[in-house]
Amino acid sequence: MNFLLEVFGSAGFGSIIGGVFGWMGKREERKLLSEKNHHALSMLQAKTEATLQVAQMGIDQAKVAGELLVEKIDAEAFNTSQKATSKFADTIKSLVRPVILGLLMFQTYQILTALETLTGGLEAIPASDLIALYKIVVLSVTGLTATAVGWYFATRSSKQFDRLLDRQTPRDIDATLLTKAKK
Repeated sequence: MNFLLEVFGSAGFGSIIGGVFGWMGKREERKLLSEKNHHALSMLQAKTEATLQVAQMGIDQAKVAGELLVEKIDAEAFNTSQKATSKFADTIKSLVRPVILGLLMFQTYQILTALETLTGGLEAIPASDLIALYKIVVLSVTGLTATAVGWYFATRSSKQFDRLLDRQTPRDIDATLLTKAKK
């Protein structure tokens, strides 16, 4: 039992768990970004085709057709945005917190049970038991801290990448493409 506590409570195990779940989060983030990029490219192609078709129609017809196409693209964008990326990853993410809480509760129960069975308070506890109790507490806190820190840093998004995505809006890109198409 102590061996399992030492393994599960170690900083190395916590770092591995944090890293794995961070990697899974980044993988899902990359998939979502890929889908967003694919969607943005498809929207640009659809808008470009629609714009060229609309330009060939009359002015009055172009206004009506353009409004309908924008509504259709917005509806498709909404449908695409509502799709889930991965049920497996969502399931794993939803199970991690309860598992960590379960481990914490189990370790707390073990500590309280050990203290309750020993009599006379901390002064009466033999030094070897105090060291074993101290070891369990230190390993638990260290392992959980390493898990939390590893997971936190692994799931952070890149601010530079976010700024890059925010620089150009789809309308800016559309205007650039239309200008190039007219030339």
